[in-house]
Amino acid sequence: MATLSRHWSPYLGTLFLPLLVLGLWSEWRDFFSLWHDSIIYAHGYLVLAGVLFLLFQRREALKRLSISGSPLALFFLAGASVALLLAQAADIRVVRLLLTPVLILLWGWSIWGRSFLRVAAGPVSLLLFAVPVWDDFSPLLQHITVFFNTLFLQLADIEATINEFLIVLEVGAFLVEDGCSGVRYLMVALFLGAFYGQLYYQSLPPKLLLMLAAALLSMLANWIRVFGVIAAGHYTNMETSLVRDHELFGWVVFIIFTLIPLFFMSSKLEASWSAPAAARLPDDDLPAHPPTERFPWVWPVSATLLVIWPAIVPLALQAKTEAVAEAWKPDLVRAVPEWRGPLPHASIWQPAFSNPDVNLSGVYVSNDFQQVQLQITGYRQQSQDKELIFYRNRLFDDSEWQLVSSSQRQVTDAPGTLPPEVVETVIQARQDDAPIIIWSWYDVGGYRTASKLEAKLAGAVKKISGDGRGALWALAGRCTGTSDPRCEAQRLAFKRFVSQALP
Repeated sequence: MATLSRHWSPYLGTLFLPLLVLGLWSEWRDFFSLWHDSIIYAHGYLVLAGVLFLLFQRREALKRLSISGSPLALFFLAGASVALLLAQAADIRVVRLLLTPVLILLWGWSIWGRSFLRVAAGPVSLLLFAVPVWDDFSPLLQHITVFFNTLFLQLADIEATINEFLIVLEVGAFLVEDGCSGVRYLMVALFLGAFYGQLYYQSLPPKLLLMLAAALLSMLANWIRVFGVIAAGHYTNMETSLVRDHELFGWVVFIIFTLIPLFFMSSKLEASWSAPAAARLPDDDLPAHPPTERFPWVWPVSATLLVIWPAIVPLALQAKTEAVAEAWKPDLVRAVPEWRGPLPHASIWQPAFSNPDVNLSGVYVSNDFQQVQLQITGYRQQSQDKELIFYRNRLFDDSEWQLVSSSQRQVTDAPGTLPPEVVETVIQARQDDAPIIIWSWYDVGGYRTASKLEAKLAGAVKKISGDGRGALWALAGRCTGTSDPRCEAQRLAFKRFVSQALP
């Protein structure tokens, strides 16, 4: 059986790698879409090429691996696959893409044991430099860039007024935007440092040292780049084209102040660290555990099934999801006691949602002339760019309304349609002094909550069960100005309407 295990090992990649790629196909598609559409992450193609090159370089070490299944790795892989399923259902892209290299490593560890990690963990982990988490550091890097440029301007005796990210000179103003934070240069430099370390160093200290140097040099290059643009604008009275187009200038500065120093620093490291990493994986180091002698095929089959099942579940539930979506036909309430409505062509406010499947609105007027608008906006089947919790979906259009306040409000003795807590938002039209008060909450497959996070998680669980519905419910009304500056009368109208119309 040991002979069978060794006979299988060279062919496992060929047999199961296509299934691994297929199971993570939606993640790879999002990776390519991100790298194509985002300037910040355009280096992702370079990262992928680096990963494939390092794995190709270590192909002989990979061929020497024997099946040595790890139950612990299989346990971790099961947990990661469940997390991937939930992230896919909730369409949390950053989590899905972060899990991709983790799943690949756990898959290999489950089949070949820790020997796989010793060969492939470094190259595969480089994918983390192409995952969309790095732009979250932009605000911090912007502040650091402004701080050091303030020092540079003082040293150059250039007078400037600094207001957060705005640098104002006598000749004009410069805004240190996200693209000026240097996060692109930081990611590229870190990747190149890590790639060089994987290529030439076996020990961890020189790899970390090279990455630290790359990070500091890239930040320095960005500070110099920003200062160069500001100084050029100052000395040319803003007439240089560098003020408007400094992309090429930025990469030239990056090469001079990051890549060239990094090259000389890497060449000065000790000779004992200079042997290629792939050449320092001797035969007696692999495998770390004895090969599996009985049923070696169980490990690759189990590991691959754990990777691909999150992609299979939505396909298996597609018919049920479509049936639930087709049967869902929400409507405005009719014949409410003591209220007339819903009145046609009447509206107090409208949410700004992207391509909703359902967009119902009606205004009800009580016998004592109180007005309440009921709004139902949502999606029968949430999918890409048609999600309830989506960055393009806003409670109001910023160009028409301005926010006055937003808070959570407890709803005592809430009927079944309302959660115990709603989001209370007060807005004001930009051309009108009359404020609008809104009570809003989410209904995800019958689960009601005022929390975006709860709605996102509940939506993932419901979607896994075959229910992809999601809707925003809201009540809106006008506060009556000076006679009701705190909107108390309208809150009472909401409670009265809810008790009669939404039991």
